[in-house]
Amino acid sequence: MKPGSHQAVILQLGEDYRRVTAIRKASKLSLATHIQKWQSEFSTDDRITCWTIMQRSTWRLLEKHGQLTCSASKADEDPMFQAAYAWIKASMAEGGVPPPTPGLTPWWCWVRRENNHPEPYVEDLSGNDDPVVLQLSIPSHLVALSCFDLWHFVLNRIYVYASELDEQAFDQALAAAPQGSAAALQLENRVRKSWDAIFELDQCAVDMGPLESKSIQGCFWTLKRSYVTAVLEPSVLTSYL
Repeated sequence: MKPGSHQAVILQLGEDYRRVTAIRKASKLSLATHIQKWQSEFSTDDRITCWTIMQRSTWRLLEKHGQLTCSASKADEDPMFQAAYAWIKASMAEGGVPPPTPGLTPWWCWVRRENNHPEPYVEDLSGNDDPVVLQLSIPSHLVALSCFDLWHFVLNRIYVYASELDEQAFDQALAAAPQGSAAALQLENRVRKSWDAIFELDQCAVDMGPLESKSIQGCFWTLKRSYVTAVLEPSVLTSYL
């Protein structure tokens, strides 16, 4: 790299970042407002219907104790998942859905598996030993909804671009930023901030289809027996094949 070019990368990156941030701020609501918006959109009588998959033994524990939380120690130990879970937990807290106590990881649910097919498919139970699906009705303010497909950007630490030009500018800046440099750190922060888009279910910069066709997941902290409206056996689920 030529003398002075490193500084030029930082200056250009700063300019690009300010421009994209201004665009995002002009077109996007705050994280809390976005989460509250979709809580309202997907609720009926202030409750959200959703489905969660679990082992039958866990369902029996819920019947016995009346409510369950999930310790963070039970989360997937893969570093990729640990980092993504840490991010979404912090985002939930920032967005107005904080954990009731420290040291928890959220429960996950399907709010809409696919258009016209809200409940999970039988294939979604793969890898579970003796699973059941609980149909739930949860107070809407307790559930943070997000785009299932964009969640994989978080898992794989991929930048969620605001436009094709933004994507091109980011890729160029990434290629020019030396590893461990201030420019590289600035890019990492930009990547993390871009992930807020998973809570913006109507965003369309990344082609995940229209809102009506998106797969929507939810996270919540406490599973209560009183939320359960039905227990579905695998045999009643349909296949997507």
